[in-house]
Amino acid sequence: MDKKQLQNSFQCYLDRYSVPHASVKDNFGANAQSQGIDWSKLTLEPQIKHLAKGEYLFQQGESAANLYFLCYGLVRYVSLSEEGKEFTQSFAVAPRIAGSTRAMVHQSSALFSIEALEDVLVLEYPWAEFYQQMSQCPNFLRTYIHLLEHLFISKEERENALVKHSAERRYLDFISQFSDLEKRIPLQYIASYIGITPVALSRIRNRLKQQ
Repeated sequence: MDKKQLQNSFQCYLDRYSVPHASVKDNFGANAQSQGIDWSKLTLEPQIKHLAKGEYLFQQGESAANLYFLCYGLVRYVSLSEEGKEFTQSFAVAPRIAGSTRAMVHQSSALFSIEALEDVLVLEYPWAEFYQQMSQCPNFLRTYIHLLEHLFISKEERENALVKHSAERRYLDFISQFSDLEKRIPLQYIASYIGITPVALSRIRNRLKQQ
């Protein structure tokens, strides 16, 4: 695909979130909703990046003030502790927005890395300039809020599961949520994501096979 097609894919992705929660809609008015996102506000040209499997979009501690759109491929959000232990925070599969909200908003360094688990193609926008242009469109602001709601709800549910659910339940929930990705993600990363060791995950998988 050429750049224009990739940009269209990015816009279609955001348009999926353009029907807001009623409480958000009322703040901007019904007329704005019917018009959709006004993409003519966006004159900023994105950069196209190709990442090979194992490369990083950015690494923990690096500046990460850009917004990314995964056009194809699969990535892992991963944090490294002071002791050098890896923690898999989440996975993202295209088409999907990627990046660090904290680093974008504060123009600061990232608290985690994003690693390509497959060959990846992304569009890259400098967030400050992107938001300056698109914030002129009320429908974009509504869509952005709706997207953040979706992300925060997912994060809250994951944190709840890590505290309250058994390791086996967390694995089964992972299979349900990422049924098409299980064979694309190494087992040690799945174990890290659900908060257990690879050995413990192997035991769970064997036990489930015997049931």
